[in-house]
Amino acid sequence: MAQVYSVNAVGYVNLAVRSSPAGSFGSVIAVPLNGTNASLNTTLPLTAAYDGTIIYRYDVASQNYSDAITFIDGAGWFSPSGSIDINPGEGFFIFPLGPHPLNVTFVGEVPQGTLSNPLPGQSQFSVRSSIVPQTARLGDTVTAGTLQFAAEDGDIVYLFDPVAQGFSQAYTYIDGAGWFNPDDADPNGPNIPVATGFFIQKSSTAVKSAWVRTFTVNP
Repeated sequence: MAQVYSVNAVGYVNLAVRSSPAGSFGSVIAVPLNGTNASLNTTLPLTAAYDGTIIYRYDVASQNYSDAITFIDGAGWFSPSGSIDINPGEGFFIFPLGPHPLNVTFVGEVPQGTLSNPLPGQSQFSVRSSIVPQTARLGDTVTAGTLQFAAEDGDIVYLFDPVAQGFSQAYTYIDGAGWFNPDDADPNGPNIPVATGFFIQKSSTAVKSAWVRTFTVNP
């Protein structure tokens, strides 16, 4: 569960993340706000109780997972590749080792303006999240009240269920009909909570390379 609070363009998001016992796959989350920088040591600092917590990112270029990012008590987040920067819009797996649940408070500025979230190429996978910190159905570019995803015919979305520790039934976008899922009749597609990531596989004929939204916090 996540809650968003905002005053003007500055806010915070509370997120409770399930701990990860041996053999589990963790949860897919995202950084929902802009910190003073994109380092996980700024946006996702942990306490000593969560020493050994691991993050896995999905690399679009290689279509595989990058080297693990590990939280080390006294040193912070460490990656053998050297990069621990994650911006809003990218989802990632987190395996919290420590007390259940891991209660995270993200603090920062609400992203505003014209926001562009890069999408994978044709038939490729990526793990994305909404740059705008809203809970809403994924939707498409023309449907108000949704996250206005850049959906195209044949796109497939997979949500990870941290309780069942597996992927739910896929959502497929059908041009002219919306999102189809045998367990969810809503054509606007899956409901995506704040600070939650999801897997997207673009269609084999995809032409949209970015998920673009224009967003402003109302005073």
